[in-house]
Amino acid sequence: MGALAHEAIGAIASNLPAPRIILRAVVALLFASLLFSAPLRAQTPPYPPGNEFGVWAGISLNTPHVFGITSDEQIYALGFRYARTLYDKPSTSLQYTLDIVPAGIVRQFTFVPCGTPSRLGFICPSGREVVYGGGVNPVGLKMNFRRERKFQPFIAASGGFITSVRPVPVDISGGTQYNYTFDAEAGVELFTASRRSSWKFGYRFQHISNAYRHNFNPGLDNDQFYIGYSFFK
Repeated sequence: MGALAHEAIGAIASNLPAPRIILRAVVALLFASLLFSAPLRAQTPPYPPGNEFGVWAGISLNTPHVFGITSDEQIYALGFRYARTLYDKPSTSLQYTLDIVPAGIVRQFTFVPCGTPSRLGFICPSGREVVYGGGVNPVGLKMNFRRERKFQPFIAASGGFITSVRPVPVDISGGTQYNYTFDAEAGVELFTASRRSSWKFGYRFQHISNAYRHNFNPGLDNDQFYIGYSFFK
């Protein structure tokens, strides 16, 4: 049981709190946008209109250890997106993004008291539970490349928070039902011929953290793959 608890918790987490990570990622993405924003030739239509409305769904079956220490959990998410184009050039574009996630499902360990110590005390994993939650990512930036093509690679970063009916990523005394999130994304976007809609296929690295608002911060990293559909007005 002690070995299973050790696997469930993982290695020691980084000391960087989630808000600082979010701020650094946004600043880095803004800096990248300045490097690639200089137009080399006049804009060639058609480009999508300035407002985007979309829906996406993601699944994560893997929990690496980058910042978090929790292991072997799964996340399923459904979200809605609004985005506004900040600039659009022949080579690149930059969007502000807002994601509302009404359904965030975490499949995590349950724990019971035991005689074997772990990083969380004398508790051992006893099974699994499904915890429901939802959240908002109000701070986000997305950059597309090859804007004159229908098939466009993109990178993105966003930050926000998630609330859940029970503490995540570990449901023990001192666990938190309110956590911060940070996402770093990359993928491809396929536009229709009219440029009025598109499909997205992406990878998202997500970190969930309580930012050390309590005496411990188990943290959870996950590799998430998602698909999304958007239309533009």
